[in-house]
Amino acid sequence: MAKKSALKAQTSSQAALVPAESAAPIALPLDPDPQAAFLLHTDYALVEGKAPSRIGQRRHLHIAVAAVVLCLLLLWLALRQAEENALLDAQSGRAPAEIIARRFEDNPRALQRRWFITYQFSLPDGRTFSREISVEAAEYDFYFVGSRVVVKFSPEQPELNTLANRRLERVESDLLMLMAIVPPLLSLPILLWALAQNILLTQYERRGVVVRGEVIECTGEERASHYYIKLRYQFILPDMKIRRGTAHFVRDDLRGAKLPEKGTQVAVLYLNDWFYRLL
Repeated sequence: MAKKSALKAQTSSQAALVPAESAAPIALPLDPDPQAAFLLHTDYALVEGKAPSRIGQRRHLHIAVAAVVLCLLLLWLALRQAEENALLDAQSGRAPAEIIARRFEDNPRALQRRWFITYQFSLPDGRTFSREISVEAAEYDFYFVGSRVVVKFSPEQPELNTLANRRLERVESDLLMLMAIVPPLLSLPILLWALAQNILLTQYERRGVVVRGEVIECTGEERASHYYIKLRYQFILPDMKIRRGTAHFVRDDLRGAKLPEKGTQVAVLYLNDWFYRLL
């Protein structure tokens, strides 16, 4: 009698780990049937309990390499443009100019005021050029209409000009600074993400186990000329605990077809309680 009570208590404790509504799948084998399981992701196949990919599993590395190459390209362009700016400033000409207008404007959103002056200068060949530039508040009081200033300009392109006390630039230094700083800041997270994905996929390939699951709900939706499948599923671990998840994938080939019903077999590539994916 004591043995029967102990056996009954042990059985009850195992059943308590699984919700009553999900008790039925416990009797199903853990290994999916390659012929019966519905595969949402067409990238995978089921072969002897493994899930080899039909396409390259290292696409994220290609993205990382592309990000690094783009970063290096932008850095090279920024460096080259900085050198061109330095050469342009060194070869610039000088000419007297006259302040012909000045103004200021308020920016209510930024709660700040900006000051502008407009100067005009002429070249020996009779051509006249003018430009409006922003100045600091302390400079604004010294630039009154009619005052004389000296400007520098590009002999080959006089439209490119500025005040003589400033650097003549084809591309502003602030933009070059962004080109030199932003790409590395963006490419570093991508590189770290690619490294993490590489480690994770390697673990999936070496230690991942294909287990059997079942469909809880499967729906389809038209979105931007593609047919998206949303599939909610559950699967059982060897310790008789149930895990649930949701997967999304584009399956244009299932447009108009009958979608898997509740209880349809699916395959799950399981690594641990934190990392698993529906195949």
